[in-house]
Order: sequence, then C-alpha cells, then structure tokens
Amino acid sequence: MGAKASRWLLLALTGAAMAVAAIALVTGGGDRDVTAAGAELWVDGGHPRCSDAQERGDPGAPFCSLQRAAARAVPGDTVHIAPGRYRGTVRPARGGAPGAPIRFVADAPGVVLDAAGAPNAVKLVGTGDVHLVGVRVTGGLNQGVWVERADRVRLEGVTVSGNAGTGVQIKSGAGTHVVASELSGNGRAGLLELAAARGTKVTDSVITGNGRDGAPYNGDGIQLGGVGAQVTGSVISDNGDSPYEHGIYTGAGSAGWRVYDNVLTGNAGANIKAAGVGEITGNRLTDGRYGLVLSDNPGRVLVRQNLIGGRAQHLVFLTSGATAARGALLQNTIVQSGRSTSSGDASALFVLAADDLELRNNLVAYTGANAAGVSLWINDPARVGRLVSDTNWWAANDGRSRHLGYGGARVSLADWRRRTGQDARSFTSWSPGVDADLRVTSRNWGAGRGENLGLLADVMGLPRATSGPVDVGAHGGLRVGA
Repeated sequence: MGAKASRWLLLALTGAAMAVAAIALVTGGGDRDVTAAGAELWVDGGHPRCSDAQERGDPGAPFCSLQRAAARAVPGDTVHIAPGRYRGTVRPARGGAPGAPIRFVADAPGVVLDAAGAPNAVKLVGTGDVHLVGVRVTGGLNQGVWVERADRVRLEGVTVSGNAGTGVQIKSGAGTHVVASELSGNGRAGLLELAAARGTKVTDSVITGNGRDGAPYNGDGIQLGGVGAQVTGSVISDNGDSPYEHGIYTGAGSAGWRVYDNVLTGNAGANIKAAGVGEITGNRLTDGRYGLVLSDNPGRVLVRQNLIGGRAQHLVFLTSGATAARGALLQNTIVQSGRSTSSGDASALFVLAADDLELRNNLVAYTGANAAGVSLWINDPARVGRLVSDTNWWAANDGRSRHLGYGGARVSLADWRRRTGQDARSFTSWSPGVDADLRVTSRNWGAGRGENLGLLADVMGLPRATSGPVDVGAHGGLRVGA
C-alpha cells in the first residue's frame, strides 16, 4: 500500500479529533513549530497565587488572565496556559517577529479560549508572527479567530468549534497556516479567506460540520478568495446545509491556489466548487450533490489524477456564472454509482457551459443500474468553445451502447467523433467493476491505452512508466517487480 493510500485509510477510519491526533503520529512532527527561544510566561486562572498585578508571571505565581499575558508578551516569548476556560477576547498588544513569534501554548489538554459571546475569541490586528498551539477556540459571535494585517499566523493542534460565525477569518495578511487542527461545528465557514490574503495554508487538518446554520450561503468548509493558498492532507466533510455551500469554494477572484491530496466527502453542495484559477490534484472526492464544479474561470483550472466517486447529480459539472468554465481534466478516475436526486439526467461528467476544455486519459463511468446517465454529456454545443479530447475511456450502461451525450441526445462513439472531431483514440464500453479505491477489478480496457503525460507517479504514489503508453485513469503505477 502506497503512502497516500495509508493516509487515506487512516483518515477514513478515524473521527475528526482522532484524525488530527493520528496525522500528528503519521507526520512525526515534521512540520512542528520551531522558534527562537525567549522568555516564558505562565497563565493559570485556577492557581491560588495567580495575579495580574505583576510584570512577568512564573509557574509559582502565574497570571490569572490570558489577556494580561497577551499584553505583556514580546517577540520570542512563550505563554504557557494551564487547563481552564479563559473568557473574553485575546488580543495581543504586539506581534512577534520572523523567527521569534509570540507563542500561546496549552500546557495540557483542556485549555479553552471562550469569547463568551464577544465578536471574536482571538483577534490579531497588525500583530503577525503569533502562534496558537493546542488550544480550543469557541464562543465567537462573528469569528473564532480574526486575522487582519497579520503575517505568519500559525494555528497548530488547535480546535476551532462552536462559534456562531466563521471559525477562522483572514481579512488580510500573508502566510496564515492552519496545521494538524480541527475546524468544526461553526455556524458559518470553517475558514474564510478574503481577497487581500496571501499564501494561506491548511495542512493535515479536519474541517467538518461547519455552515449548519440554516442560511443558504457562506457555510463552506473552506472558502478561498485570495492568492496562493494551499489545502493539503486534510479531511473536509459534511459542511453546509444548502446546495450553495461546499467543502471547498474558491472564489472567482482567487488565483494560484492548490488543492491536493485531500479527502472530501458528503458536503452539501459540491465537494469542491472551483472558480478562479488553480490546481486540483490527487484528491479523493465522494458523494455530495456534486463532486467537482468548475465555473467562472478566467484561466484553466488543472484537474489532475483525482479519484471522484459515489452518488451525485453529477460528479463533475462544468457551468457558467459571470463567465464559463475553463479546465484541463487529465488522468482522473470518475465513477458515478447513481444519482443523489430523484429525477433528471445524472451523467458523470456534465458540460453545461465551457469556454475551454481539455480531456485526456480519463476513465469516466456511470455505473448506476437505472441508466439515468451516461459518461459524458455536452448539453448545448453552442455553449462550448475550445474542446480537445482524446485517449479517454467512456463507460455507461446504455442498452444501445450510446455511452455519450451530445446536443440533448445520447450518441455512440462513432457519432460523437463525427460531430465533435475529437476522441480518435478514445474508446467506450459498458461500465467496469471497481473496488473501494475506484481501481478497475473487471477487464481493464484502459491498460496501456493512455498517452504518456509525463506524470511520475499515480494517485497512490506508485511510479508511472517514464516512456511509452500508460493506463487510462488515476491508477496505473508500476508495482514492485513489475
């Protein structure tokens, strides 16, 4: 089993809190918070000798309130926090410095920063280089953590939950990093990045159960609006309670983002709705109203080597808002086992509108016994601009082998080629059998029939052939001894 397969299995078998702990064990602390040494301050609201009438609390006579410690801390300091519930808003008087952050560290489990109905539990305005480690953040009316004009903020091993508004909101600043943390059960988005943010990262975290407030919008697991964000190694599930709330939503003005090696499942709208321009690689998407939606793309979104499966209206849906979708779908496995709605077409890959679309080396199948969909459906050719498609495996269960749809009707591959001028080397079949990892278990008609796109490894991390043809779909690495 490859490293990625092991990680996916681990995340799938654990709950949210267990997954965060398990990720820390798997990574071995490789992305730990290592900083320059400074002074140590101590906070313990339950200590009999605690006092805020001092300059620098120590273990024998700590500060009573976290706010007092936040007012005294200077770059390089570490504030140790004893278990307990600390009410109000924590707003440091100053930020740290690169290599010398101010660190607020839970000394043991049970440290709760409770806004108690204030707008935020943690407010960082102009105070960058602040790290929160091991605490729980809750009770914020508007946000759990607010970041504005603050660079290099780090949340490590933090749980942000039970805030009426957003879990973490980044108005501006560069390099906010959420690592090995849990954002769950917040009324609005788990993480909201606005347009002035740069280089936000979410790594090895669990984002679940956010946006369940009954409102139709802004309840995404992660909402990205800035430039250069990365989301990787995370589990993003069960966010939103309307078709307009998604696991990850990238806004039309977002750019340069990467979403890779995540597990996304059961989010209310799409597991990923991708506007703007970025890259979606190596993810596992399961169920949801939609698996992946592309829309409002000023340039092409690269969708490469993902596993997209389960029941949905469409596992991949290309549409338009202010502008139409633009995308390159390369070497993906897309297997729709049925539809999530009671009526309507349920084709696995449905193109309503696309200005620029490239399709290569994809296995796309509708396996539902009810034959409610086909593999690929282009609804109105007049709404599709540039189309380049070849070396794909199109599979469905149409009784007349019409496994594609074009212009409102099901068509055979021969008819498709005649109408589009594409897919000269592609092929069709009835739907193959697949296992839980969407690996083909019946005869693999796609073996050795894909164009070599120069990918070094398959979706499970197994090496691909460096020359000659490759298998169609996300799988197809060379096993040991092959």
